[in-house]
Amino acid sequence: MYKYFNFKSICFICLILFIAGCATDDITSDSVERQSLLVSVEEAKQSEIRQTLELNGQMLPKEQVPLFTVTPLEVKEIHKKVGENVKRGDLLITLDAELASEQVAHAKKAVSELEKALNQANELNRTAQNEIQRLQTLQQELEQSLNATRGAIENLDEENPDVALLEFIRSSLELSLKQAELAQAAGAIQQVPRINTTELEIQLETAKHNVRQAEQGVQATRLTAPIAGVIAQMDVTVGQMAVPNSPLAVIVNLDPVVATFSANSFQISKLQPGMDVSIGINGLNQKYENSITTVSPVVNPQTNTFTVEAEIENPDLFIKGGMRATALVDLGTIDEAIVIPIGSILYEDNEAFVFKVNENTVIKQSVELGSREGDLIEVVEGIEVNDTVVTTGKERLTDGAQITIRNE
Repeated sequence: MYKYFNFKSICFICLILFIAGCATDDITSDSVERQSLLVSVEEAKQSEIRQTLELNGQMLPKEQVPLFTVTPLEVKEIHKKVGENVKRGDLLITLDAELASEQVAHAKKAVSELEKALNQANELNRTAQNEIQRLQTLQQELEQSLNATRGAIENLDEENPDVALLEFIRSSLELSLKQAELAQAAGAIQQVPRINTTELEIQLETAKHNVRQAEQGVQATRLTAPIAGVIAQMDVTVGQMAVPNSPLAVIVNLDPVVATFSANSFQISKLQPGMDVSIGINGLNQKYENSITTVSPVVNPQTNTFTVEAEIENPDLFIKGGMRATALVDLGTIDEAIVIPIGSILYEDNEAFVFKVNENTVIKQSVELGSREGDLIEVVEGIEVNDTVVTTGKERLTDGAQITIRNE
């Protein structure tokens, strides 16, 4: 009995261990299967490709001008709405001009008072100058009378003493009168002060400058369009306080518009102003055949790309600022280009990359792209011939992820 029970116990334990071992294998297999992502792949190959550079960018206004106020003033009236066409000089916004008008009045009053004071000072100076000239004349006349008196004294001993005496008396009286006039003129000069008008003139020029500034302040309450164009933004409402250094409105000139694209180092080396370019704009079923107008000579340090521009006439204003655009530039044929499917390309911070297969895992590989033809795109750097890249399922991958290649 004991031996039978012992044999049954041993068999039961072995059965449990066998089931447990099988379950562990199944769990491990399921775990591996779940961690391995199913993808499709394709090899990089060498091929002849039509060298067409594809550039991505957007449409930007030729001109964009914001309107500001330098003084916090209340918005009294808005004369235009977003989307309206305006001519240069059109009135857009009227701000409260009461304070500015008061400043003009005060400034003009100060100018008037200073002009009056300056005129009075000049009049006093002219009077003083006249008195000085009169004093100088009297001094000359006194000198003449003194000489005449001396001559009369010398003639008292001549043959006609009576005539000489009368002449002496006359000269003496004239000398006394001149002395009295001279003393009176000297006293008058002392009573008329000489005024230095330089300071008044400086104050008057400052006051006139203040008037001009105040008048500019009044003009600044009438915000007009600095260019012809379209109202793109109107960021104020009636009754709102306009904030200095914050745009109240924005005017854009959309004819022409500027197609602006980013190019990498490889692409920029192939481009130059005057080259033909075909531009497609999202939302518009039309191709615009044009030429490149600008190729930036320096890289943008923020994006690490170069700027390429082409202007497009836009008389009907169908093209709006900010529309996405694609430019194609035909550069001829490349005989031995390394190409991969366009569907294998991913982007991160405007940098292109692919997932390159390494046995049963993937490597995140940065690539520099060149020309595109159909579904193929040239890889200038980062991929070699016969390298395998992921085409389908790439969006779920991360660097080093395990993969299972789909059998097709």
